[in-house]
Amino acid sequence: MRLSASDYRNVLAVLREAGEVEGPMPFSEPVLDALRRLVPCDVVTYHERVGGHPALVTSGEPRGSMTADIRAACRRFWHQDRLAPSKRPRKVSDFLSQREFHRTELYQYVSSSVGIEDMFRLWLAPEGGGGARLEFDRPRRDFSERDRDVLGVLLPHLTQFHKQAAARRRAPLPLTRASEKLTPREQEILQLVAEGRTNTEISTLLWISPGTVRKHLENAFKKLEVHTRTAAAAAVFSAARRAERREGMEEQK
Repeated sequence: MRLSASDYRNVLAVLREAGEVEGPMPFSEPVLDALRRLVPCDVVTYHERVGGHPALVTSGEPRGSMTADIRAACRRFWHQDRLAPSKRPRKVSDFLSQREFHRTELYQYVSSSVGIEDMFRLWLAPEGGGGARLEFDRPRRDFSERDRDVLGVLLPHLTQFHKQAAARRRAPLPLTRASEKLTPREQEILQLVAEGRTNTEISTLLWISPGTVRKHLENAFKKLEVHTRTAAAAAVFSAARRAERREGMEEQK
């Protein structure tokens, strides 16, 4: 990897802008503007599903309007997309020649309409995370290995910003008296268990090993005198949840 001093200055500009973000989305338009200066392209878009609904932030203008018909075609032909979740920056031209790409319905009904001939995609949570990803669109096939290198330098930091935003969105669940037996870390892990997270997902979100997650759970089981993840989460959170649900039903009446 050989990057210039200018490249590193632009990388630091992206990190500076991203470090200022405090809301529920990890990247604001100024962050995406800085990314477009780093890797010039028509459009940079951040995609994620938040609360089961698609959310996005965009910088730049596509070369055609993203109409409802084009969005529907994108969903219909999404199976032809070759940029599957990966831990590395990948682009369309890594997998398909221009002729092969042009033969797909995804190109004919979506990409050609908005002027996309190539795309770099960065998956920020390849194992899940609501499909969180950054996409860089160009009307030509001239992304370089330098572009891949600067995105590779940024990717671990962008992934961490995504995790921090997800943590900000995660309001703490109301606790029962049983929670007083637990350490803050054990409570945090059980909250993620209550959300349906696996040990692998929890380890990724908290930057600890799956073995450490298991050890915290074992300690929590002993303190709560239970034997399963479900029972532990129920002992700490479910009673308060039922109370909240009853209050909500009363308000609706």
